[in-house]
Amino acid sequence: MVNPRWLETGAPTPDGVQHWLLLIFPEGTNRRAWLTNANAAQTVFVMLYSLAVEANDRWIAPKAVVNMSDAQANRNDLTSRIDYLDRILRPGALSEGSPWLAANSREGIRDEAIRALKEVGAVVERDLPKTSSKGRYALTIPFADLFAPARSPGERMALIDDWRLSHLGREELARLAIRAAQAFSTVKLPDGTTQPLSTGPSQAILKAIIEQFAPVFLVEPVVLSYSDSASPVKYVNEVLMNRLGLSYRSGDPLPDVLLADIASPLRFAFVEAVASEGPIDAKRVNVIQTWLTDQGFTATDVFYVTAYYDRGDSAYRRTIGHVAWGTFVWFATEPEHLLVATDRGMRRTLRGLADLVRVAES
Repeated sequence: MVNPRWLETGAPTPDGVQHWLLLIFPEGTNRRAWLTNANAAQTVFVMLYSLAVEANDRWIAPKAVVNMSDAQANRNDLTSRIDYLDRILRPGALSEGSPWLAANSREGIRDEAIRALKEVGAVVERDLPKTSSKGRYALTIPFADLFAPARSPGERMALIDDWRLSHLGREELARLAIRAAQAFSTVKLPDGTTQPLSTGPSQAILKAIIEQFAPVFLVEPVVLSYSDSASPVKYVNEVLMNRLGLSYRSGDPLPDVLLADIASPLRFAFVEAVASEGPIDAKRVNVIQTWLTDQGFTATDVFYVTAYYDRGDSAYRRTIGHVAWGTFVWFATEPEHLLVATDRGMRRTLRGLADLVRVAES
């Protein structure tokens, strides 16, 4: 059996790995550059890709990182991933396609990325002679489990917080806490009040959703909750949620921003801010719809929106193919426009949306 089990179905993307490394090791972390740069992201990706996690007794050498290629990384089936590590460590073996790094990059991978990851307890090394060409490095299970692609932002940040408490020193944790308390902006809610918003890759998108998307596409918008890179639930208005018929409990599938349009009829907007990963896909729609159905709402009571910063961003090009049919796509740099991923069952929703757009334009 593969551990963690989710690795059987596929590895996250290299960009996704680097995005999450930046969350795991925020500003103020010792050796942050070595822990979050391209070398670190590629090293962690190759370990996840090739199932090099300590419980699986599979181990990489820097050669496996240096020789990884785009062509190989795109072969995400389990057989190809197992075969890559079994093959690449043999003398003279090469990857399919152009290697990511030059052959003389091995020392940088070993002496910077792997060294820093070992120091924080993310990587373990098995005992081998120094001259051995066998793989010797693997991720620990708790660290590997932080990168499961299907995790919600809240679940991931809760796991990251637990991992930090277990693996970073007391002084470092205190320093990170002080930085986190200082490193935030504010966002203006539709009612005119302001709330804190932590710095991070999605900050500009979150701020734009609340300050630009909501007043343009909703008639009487209110913010029920939002999350950011520092907290799985940064702000939640439980009183208003209860008044609108939503019973909130910790662990509920809240999006990055949960909006309500309290004009009659009541509608909710579930909005995900995508700086790297996590669009509204079909699985996410099903989870949210189940949660709403359990509370007495139907599919016509909710809009699903994936928000990007700009159409030219790599995050948009990389994830648009996963956006669910029957949902919407919005860009912070083009706040008055909306893309519709339409399907046949969306006609009623579109009629309602058309009314909202006409009101917004009047």
